[in-house]
Amino acid sequence: MASLARCIIPLGILCFGIAAENIVISPVESLSSCTTASGERGYCVYQYQCFEGTISTSGENIIDIRQALDDCHDPLLECCAEPSTSPTDDSNEATNATFTPVSGEEDTANVVVPVPSFPTTPRSTSGSHRPAINIPPYDLEGCGHRNPNGVIFTIENNQFSESEYGEYPWTVAIFARQKDHSLRYLCGGALIERAAVLTTANCLFPYRFDVSSLVVRMGEWDMSTTREPIPHVDSEMEKIHLHPHYGMTSKINDIAIVILRDTIDLNHTIGLVCLPPANDIPHGAELVGVGWGDVPNFVEPPKLPRTILKKAHLRHLHHDLCQKTLHKLMGRRYLLHDSFLCAEAQSPEMLPCRGDTGSPYVKEIENGNDRYYLMGLSSWGYDCNMQRMPTVLTNVAYHRNWIDEVIKSEHLSTWSYTYELSIPNDEE
Repeated sequence: MASLARCIIPLGILCFGIAAENIVISPVESLSSCTTASGERGYCVYQYQCFEGTISTSGENIIDIRQALDDCHDPLLECCAEPSTSPTDDSNEATNATFTPVSGEEDTANVVVPVPSFPTTPRSTSGSHRPAINIPPYDLEGCGHRNPNGVIFTIENNQFSESEYGEYPWTVAIFARQKDHSLRYLCGGALIERAAVLTTANCLFPYRFDVSSLVVRMGEWDMSTTREPIPHVDSEMEKIHLHPHYGMTSKINDIAIVILRDTIDLNHTIGLVCLPPANDIPHGAELVGVGWGDVPNFVEPPKLPRTILKKAHLRHLHHDLCQKTLHKLMGRRYLLHDSFLCAEAQSPEMLPCRGDTGSPYVKEIENGNDRYYLMGLSSWGYDCNMQRMPTVLTNVAYHRNWIDEVIKSEHLSTWSYTYELSIPNDEE
């Protein structure tokens, strides 16, 4: 099993998160060339593969997500000089490092993915190579596994609650393909089966008669780059199941199941989330949501980058308390349907915003085990710039029986999202 803790790997690289058994740097002929800050010829490698301006295999696997862009024009990369090949210089271990060719998704390098209403860095079009690293086999079993320390590297300078790379591997992005073949971001969702995604009905309702333009992306993290260490995976939709009693105006039963055309192979950045038992209630628990939506405009100064998957910590708000608050805003005749779940932000910067529709909200199953139930999907609420207003989520547990029925009707497995209780060892 790949280690999830801080570790020392054979080449002497201190790493966090998922450990690469042999991190390797691509041969220079396969890397994009660049000019370093000191004017030397260099090559684009991941930030943590560069130590004091020289390609190296020593140092911590940390990436500063707010480091200024250099000649590599990519937030994950740094222009770094090739190490000295002098036989008397034994200070650089990189000269003895194993080099492997790069393999990547060549056809994704030029895809433009605009995220609505906030600026994004254009995807790099100057070469599609990503620096190569060896990824250990994926052997996790069961659903709901979070990578709290990230995958391959950890991030620093995350001023706006950016998630670690691969921290919430069940999170997906749903796009609509435009006439110019670019992709327009629609909403988020969660992978619950290797061929099924859970999202909101209000996101997919306009496409209910034709899903041919829709694309689901797994393994996405930073929408401004295609050079994350593990390539994302895109799949078209086979069909969508909207809840039969979805209310387009009231948003009651705001849930949909996407059946993917492809069966997805799981890896360190693509995983399944667990679903709670039917009618399970969070009882005031902390809910963590992730999404690519807008940042509230009262956040000063503006905090970039905004293209990285963000996380928000909210607290479950009891149904009766939520309805009491909503009465003040929507009138005393408003009745909060049981298909909704309410949450309140613990910090004003954590309020869900436009573009967060379908974003998954999870609860830790057992304290400290880093496995999670999908409790809600961002459905509706007041503008994120109106503080102290409840956020209304689709109640996943309320719909568990319907989800099971649809999954079984598609000959897929309900066990894929069912949490297995730990069996105590009587001998201990």
